[in-house]
Amino acid sequence: MTAQGHPRAIFRRALERGNLLIAETTAREIGRMGLDERLELTALICLKQPERGRRVAAAWLHRWLEETPGTTIEDAAFVASLLSSLGTRRHAMALGALLEMVETRGRVPLGRVSNSV
Repeated sequence: MTAQGHPRAIFRRALERGNLLIAETTAREIGRMGLDERLELTALICLKQPERGRRVAAAWLHRWLEETPGTTIEDAAFVASLLSSLGTRRHAMALGALLEMVETRGRVPLGRVSNSV
């Protein structure tokens, strides 16, 4: 443990402050992270380094598919669409929906999807 605190606390602060360097450094110290933590790091990478963010988002999607039993192709397409919105003007909305999906163990938050055409 560092003088600054536990690596997870440092990681959280780095995410909150948008400090990608510290977030990635402490993520390596933490080791295996949950889908939610990995998603928040992915979102920060998408904001700070959009080109790299696309590859990291694809890797997150792969992990989500592996850890979410019963996922349909429609679920995967929806998640991929939300991931593609990270780093754009719809970043906060997409991240919120993705975090909700992680919290509800993969169920797509249909209340967030508009039924209008």
